[in-house]
Amino acid sequence: MVEKKYSVKDPVVSKFRTICEVHRELYEKIIGSNLNKEEKNKMVNLLEEAYEMGKKMNNKLRQYKFNYDDAWWEKNKTYGEKLKEMKKRGK
Repeated sequence: MVEKKYSVKDPVVSKFRTICEVHRELYEKIIGSNLNKEEKNKMVNLLEEAYEMGKKMNNKLRQYKFNYDDAWWEKNKTYGEKLKEMKKRGK
């Protein structure tokens, strides 16, 4: 396989895209692929893990930013755990 080098000038890559947008795009491509159900589940689980990591990283960076928005941090610091609970309940 040939590895393609992307740059900000490439229409696929943009400095304005968020990690969440990339996660959503990957999810749509996985669900729409011809992979078997077991492989799709494995990939979706990895994607959900990466999404949760991104949310936790965002939360922590907000906390580090001079406690810029303490009220937001206190309200949302357990968001990653809430995602796990929702997944367990099947929501």
